Amino acid sequence: MMRLPKMDYQAPATMSEACALMSEHGKEAKLLAGGTDLIVACKLRNLKPRLLVSLGAIPSLKGVRFDEKEGLRIGAMTNLSALHHDPQVAKYPALAEAAAAVGATQLQHMGTLGGNLCLETRCMYYNQSESWRKARTVCFKMGGDVCHVVAKGKKCYAAFSGDTAPALMSLGAELKLASSTGERILSLSDFYTGDGKDPLAIRPDEILTEIRIPPSAVKESSTYLKYRVREAIDFPLAGVAVRLAAADGLCGDCAVVVGAVASAPKLVPAAGELLKGKPLTEELIGQAAHEAAHAAQPVVNVCGATPTYRRQITEIMARRALTALARKLALI
Repeated sequence: MMRLPKMDYQAPATMSEACALMSEHGKEAKLLAGGTDLIVACKLRNLKPRLLVSLGAIPSLKGVRFDEKEGLRIGAMTNLSALHHDPQVAKYPALAEAAAAVGATQLQHMGTLGGNLCLETRCMYYNQSESWRKARTVCFKMGGDVCHVVAKGKKCYAAFSGDTAPALMSLGAELKLASSTGERILSLSDFYTGDGKDPLAIRPDEILTEIRIPPSAVKESSTYLKYRVREAIDFPLAGVAVRLAAADGLCGDCAVVVGAVASAPKLVPAAGELLKGKPLTEELIGQAAHEAAHAAQPVVNVCGATPTYRRQITEIMARRALTALARKLALI
């Protein structure tokens, strides 16, 4: 039986109280949202915080608001099940589909959007019990100077496996971060560092409070596809999010994002530029899908599929997603 280490626990009722706690305790504290990933990490001793700061009692962090001019505003503590069934979120299909793809139904009721965006990167040499890791040299992720995945690697290659991040990145979303010193806005691309050891560009005293998605175009749609071993429960081995807008029968704008094939979700500008302003054909879509596969950089750090297969399935999913959206918008 895995037991939690001894920790203190606080459940502030306001954002100012939560920010004060994070400012006081810094790296010794961890924010608790749904806990579906954090609690497991604590049991494995991957994380050993002295204090858990629960955000569940702060009403302002929950809920979905939509405005025609401002777009969608989502509180970071809104659970994934609520997103999947919200009629306003349905206007952004990629996000609704990504929320529905996270784990099983029980996990969607517990897990939050903010928590899914702030997931730790994963690696089969890191996500193990403390006793298992003791038999091996300490890796970059645990504070050592070696990578067990990439021979002579100079950094951590642990994979970011969140489902909602690629979808939100394709939709041009921004994040609002708050601390005792003020607030700041970050794009999704700037939020992820690409470093498996320290994957998030968030300070120890900051709290993700809100996700902002701009209004969609008049004729636009999006989708998210996920590859995993088991339909429910499993993290993605590869994921693709696509947003496509039509203008006068042509591709007006396109964003393709690949996920779970690197230490951060990656926008693929080459794919969007290839399609923008052109009539879509199967050949052109195939070229864009190939660009998505080229941007994927999986390594042997997860179980279930080889890097070669994950790259191949990324191309297949990108082609399927682009084709489905092109047909939906009557572009082919």
